[in-house]
Amino acid sequence: MIVQEITYPDGSQVLVWRLDEDAPQLLALCLEAGITVDDLEMSPAKRQREKAAERLLLCHALGHPVTLAHTEQGAPCVVGQDVNISITHTPHLVALAVNHRQVIGLDAEQQDRSQVLRVRDKFLNASEKLFIAPDDLTAHVIAWTAKEAIIKAERNSAIDWTDGIVIAPFAVNADETVLSAHCGDRVYRLVCRRVEGHYMTLATACLS
Repeated sequence: MIVQEITYPDGSQVLVWRLDEDAPQLLALCLEAGITVDDLEMSPAKRQREKAAERLLLCHALGHPVTLAHTEQGAPCVVGQDVNISITHTPHLVALAVNHRQVIGLDAEQQDRSQVLRVRDKFLNASEKLFIAPDDLTAHVIAWTAKEAIIKAERNSAIDWTDGIVIAPFAVNADETVLSAHCGDRVYRLVCRRVEGHYMTLATACLS
């Protein structure tokens, strides 16, 4: 079910689906909404649940069933519509971001994902290590989701995680953390929210 629907000042809309249903239930919801699911019949149950939730979120956000495809870089897109979207999955959530004007990226991770502490050197650069303490799990998860969201927005998985994206110093707030970063010549505004035991970060490219 949709558990959150957030509209941001820049016009971005983010919808979050909590995966409480099993695959048959989600496929049935799609059929009720007029959403095609024939291509999912032979897929594993996990993929059926994720893809069905994606289609339900898109239908809700855009007001009618649409066809989801992917670019050559693997980024999701809507066939026949000029709209920017980004999708993120965790074992418990599927979330969708939509923006009709600006480039966006969305990522979510469980807030207790302690593995990020062990790979700190693989995604934080020297300047970021100055303000993100080695034992600050929350700041690490936020930084991780920020960089992942920007990579999705850039549609370029080859970007150097450490020096290719530079996050400006930020302070963690209880419910919403706002930060900024740059990737090449592009500046991003990022908003990280706590959602259903996760940190979810939306990256929006600033208009020049």
